[in-house]
This record gives sequence, structure tokens and C-alpha cells, in this order.
Amino acid sequence: EADVSLSTVHKALYNKTGISEKVRQEILAIADAMGYKPNYVASSLKRKPLKIAFVLPLPTMGTNRYFYCDIWKGMRAFQAEVAEFNIEILDFGFSGPITNLPKMLEEVYLNHSDEISGLITLAVETPAFSYYMEQFSRKNIPTVFIVSDLPQVKRLCCVRAQDLMAGSMAAELISGFTGNQGKALVISGDIAVSTHYMNVSGFQQYFTKIDNPMEITPIYNRREPEYLYQDLLELLKTDTEIRGIYSCTATNTPPVCKAVLDSGRKGEITVIGSDLFSENRDMLLQNVMNAIIYKKPFQYGYLGCKSLFDFLVKNESPVSDSIFIEPIIIMKSNLTFYEGDISSNKMNDDM
Repeated sequence: EADVSLSTVHKALYNKTGISEKVRQEILAIADAMGYKPNYVASSLKRKPLKIAFVLPLPTMGTNRYFYCDIWKGMRAFQAEVAEFNIEILDFGFSGPITNLPKMLEEVYLNHSDEISGLITLAVETPAFSYYMEQFSRKNIPTVFIVSDLPQVKRLCCVRAQDLMAGSMAAELISGFTGNQGKALVISGDIAVSTHYMNVSGFQQYFTKIDNPMEITPIYNRREPEYLYQDLLELLKTDTEIRGIYSCTATNTPPVCKAVLDSGRKGEITVIGSDLFSENRDMLLQNVMNAIIYKKPFQYGYLGCKSLFDFLVKNESPVSDSIFIEPIIIMKSNLTFYEGDISSNKMNDDM
């Protein structure tokens, strides 16, 4: 119908190079008029299996369960949806702190880079991480970051929360609850992880734009939660001017709530936590926390996989190199609408 070769039609329909944009649009218009839709399932049967490496902290019963459990569930949900597309998602979960990520990437690169077609991981600002990203790029392995970004590293896109917005939302809540009286703490994780320091930045920036701002103290905690609990308990007992706390990470939120409870200052301190799981729900219902900033971690895993799938299978590039997930505020009054999102914090049999 288009009076061109089969190869030209193939290039037009699958967005490949080698033809002019004018010819591509003419062929696409004819295909649309004929009601033609590419059959990606049939196409997948003719090619070798696509393997995608999923490199993230394991959602074990340790502190990673608070956040990463739902990310892995998002990946599993997408994996189930594309089961007929001849795609295999390879699990390369690792235990321990995020500093173990470069070591796992080294293992994937050395042992699996010749078989994988794509990579999904999170970004950390370290030389070792940047080095292995460069190695994957040289092998033309597209990478999607989730949770945190490092734009100077070549990647297909990043799926993450609006972290500056999340920090600003928490600051606005604390400002409103306290009337800007006293001091506020903003407690985050690893400064080398963009989502952590951007939350802090958003929190601090809010108070630079208002009159009579609170005194803000950022605290970065890379150690086990028990250390944060002990340090914070002592601080809350000695500094009675602290009136607000924002925990930027899910991992740090339970020890923050425990310190507030054990210091006897429940009700005196406005506490804003992060993400939705059973312990956080209980602290919200018991009025230890005033609100939760929910970043929908399920969507990170799901949309990260979908972005790479669309690129590899459909030849569709992401509409943007940053795919943002808008955080929302959960309080007791709207908690019932999100009860179904609460993770059991346990790995299901199919996880």
C-alpha cells in the first residue's frame, strides 16, 4: 500500500533509523487507516529472550523492609503482566547498606553483561558506581534508575518522587502545626543518595521563604536505626525547644517515633514520617505521628520496569528522562483510603 519495501515499513513501525521522517509519517498514517497494530507478543516469539537485571537492596526483615518491599512488589506485578513477552527479569538483590551496591554491579557486569539487555537500579554518588555505569553504557546496555538519580551518568530515565516537593510539604505541615515556634529536625539517610539530600533541601528551602522561620537542624543517619534512636532520645530529653521532626526516610521513621514516645514528649512534638507500612499506621493512629509523606514505592518498581520494557520491546523512548511520582499527605482522616497499600513487611511466597 505504501509502495515501499518490507524493510522500510518495519523501520517506520518500530521507530528504527534509516528512513526519513516524512516517509515514516506516511507509513504510520497508512497503518493507522488500515487499523494495523504491531503484535509485540508475536514479535517476541521470534527473538531471543530479553533479560533485565534488577539490582536493588533486598526487602528483608531488616530495615529495608520498610521501603524496598513495595518496590519489589511493583517489579513482580509488572513481570506478571509481561509474562508472554519472552522477557526475564533477573533478581540481583543484595543485603546490607546501600554502599554494597557498586560491589553487586561489579558482579553483574563481570558475570552477566553479555546476556542482559537492560539494567534497573538506583543511583549513588560514588566513583565506583559511576565507573560501572560507564562500563554498562559502553556495552550499550540501557539503564533505568529508580528512587534516586545521578543525571551526569548516562541513563535512559529515572523514576523517582518529587523529593524537593516532599520536603517542602513536610516543612509546611510542621510550620502550620507549630506556628513556627521552637526548633525543627529533619532526619535523613545517606547524603550520597539524591532522594535523601533533596528531601532535606526541600525542607530547608521552605523555611527560607517565610517570616520568622524555625531553626532547622539536618541529621544524616547511615548507621543502624538503634543508634539514631539512642542519639535522638538523649537530644529530645535535653533540648526542650525541639517542636518538630521530619523523617525523610521510611527506615528512620520507626526509631524517631520510639524516641519521641520514650522521651515522654508525645503531643509536644509534631512528627512527620515517611511512607506507609504497619508500624507507621499504628504510630499515626496513636497520635505519635501527625502525618505521613507517602511516596508510593510500588510505582518505582512498576514504572521502572515499564519504561525499560517499552524501550526494549516497543522502541518507545520515555517521554522524559525524569518520571516523577507525586508524594501525597496521609493523615488519620484519609488513612482508610490507603489501607490497601500497607505492606505486611514480609516477603510473600511469590516474592
